[in-house]
Amino acid sequence: MDESLLRNLTESFAPTGNEKIIFPIIESALKGYVDEIKIHERSNSLMALKKGNGNFALMLEAHVDEVFMVVSSIEKNGFLKVTSRSIDPKILPGSQVIVHGKKKIKGVIGIKPYHLVKEGEENLTYDFNRLFVDTGLSENELKDLVSVGDYVSFAPSFDKIGNYLVNKSFDNRLGVYVLIETARVLKNIKHDVNVYFLFSSQEEYTGLGAITATFSVFPNASVVLDVTFGTQYKVTPFDGFELGKGPTIFYGISVNRELTNKLASVADKYGIPYQKEVGVLSSTDADKVGLVRSGIPTSLLSIPIRYMHTPVEMFDPFDVDKTVQLLKLFIGEFEPTEDRNGEY
Repeated sequence: MDESLLRNLTESFAPTGNEKIIFPIIESALKGYVDEIKIHERSNSLMALKKGNGNFALMLEAHVDEVFMVVSSIEKNGFLKVTSRSIDPKILPGSQVIVHGKKKIKGVIGIKPYHLVKEGEENLTYDFNRLFVDTGLSENELKDLVSVGDYVSFAPSFDKIGNYLVNKSFDNRLGVYVLIETARVLKNIKHDVNVYFLFSSQEEYTGLGAITATFSVFPNASVVLDVTFGTQYKVTPFDGFELGKGPTIFYGISVNRELTNKLASVADKYGIPYQKEVGVLSSTDADKVGLVRSGIPTSLLSIPIRYMHTPVEMFDPFDVDKTVQLLKLFIGEFEPTEDRNGEY
């Protein structure tokens, strides 16, 4: 695994609606491995193409955006109140954050000291009303640098714990990493299909990037890359998937069964480990891509991670490497059922 690239991807900040911040890193990593790169301006997504020998189009998609908070008010004594629709406030006390104002400002999320908690308050839920960001700056200093609505992100904390890597925003920079690595391994491989790489925006809220950019490409088929829940303490195999056992292949009504079976058959043929994830809707961009235009046959590959939407998301590099290997082999054997080239 290219840990340097992954560190760059995850330590960068690209919240929903402001994904362009990370595009230079992606473009630099793709340089020399694809034939075209362009920005889909209407959706704020990045698109790349590696040409094949035929007139068929396979799109690989991963969303770029990460979860975030926003400043909701500037309080007396320089404390900030924040809110979010995608982060559980119970995990926030003690977290280090970055406030993205006129400049980046470090902060910590604080709570009332336990020693001062009054009787009857012990079991109150930690919600955003009880939390605050402490930047160490005064109220006047903050008002010069920060405005209501400014983004607040988890501070990067890239580290290795045992066999696993830990940091913020592995959801879904792992998918972004897989797309980049797939483009790299395809450089010297002949393939018939034209491969489109879509780094899409706004998955965490609307799926806008996946919908509008896919409409432009109109591929024969698509494979969406995302993350799923890994097993951990109190998360059983009924709700999650083991780290180190390969990616998951999703089976449900929102994905194409024939394409999904083909993905699994390639994995079986070459002995690539994978796990089966079963559901109705996947709650990923795969649900959106399949509905575009007259319908796009779509499959979903996911990498199990622990502690999703926290600053300490955790995964096993083995699962990522096997995902790249599976995509490379799948692309080499891809046989579309209709003759249609992709387009921007």
